[in-house]
Amino acid sequence: MNTWRNSLVTLALLGSAAHAMAADDVILTVTHSAGQPHHFTLQQLAALPQASITTATPWTTGKHHYRGVAISTLLQQLRITPQALKVHALNDFWARIPTAVALQYQAILATHVDGQPMSRRNKGPLWIILPLSEHPELNQEKYHNYMVWQARTIEAE
Repeated sequence: MNTWRNSLVTLALLGSAAHAMAADDVILTVTHSAGQPHHFTLQQLAALPQASITTATPWTTGKHHYRGVAISTLLQQLRITPQALKVHALNDFWARIPTAVALQYQAILATHVDGQPMSRRNKGPLWIILPLSEHPELNQEKYHNYMVWQARTIEAE
C-alpha cells in the first residue's frame, strides 16, 4: 500500500515539474516575413530594457504594477517595423494589434505583476498591457481585446 501511495506522489511531483517553466524554456516566438522566427526565453526577455505600467484592468481588482519589455523595444531588437502584430494566446485566442496603437500607448509585454513572475494562472507568462488608467479613451472593448494574456506567438505583419 505504501509503495502504491509513494508511486502516486512521485507521479504527481513529476507532473508538476513538467508544467513548471524553466528560465531557458522558449516562451515567445515572433515571426515576420523578413526572415526566420525569433524565439525568446524568459531570461532573454529579462535581458532587454524593461518598462512598466501601473494600471487597472477589467479582469483584475484595483491597480497593479506590470513590468516587462516594451513592444517598441522588442521591435527595435528585431529590426522590424510591421503594420500590425497578430498576437496568439495559449488558448488559441488571437488579436491583431495595430503597431501604431502599441507604440503610441507604449504597450508592454508584461512578464511580472507586482514584482512577481506571471504564471499561467494569473494570465502569464506574458500579457500585453496597455495603460488603461492613464488613458481613459482605451477603456473600451476594442482596446481590451488587444490585451492578450498568455501570449505565446506574435506574427509581425
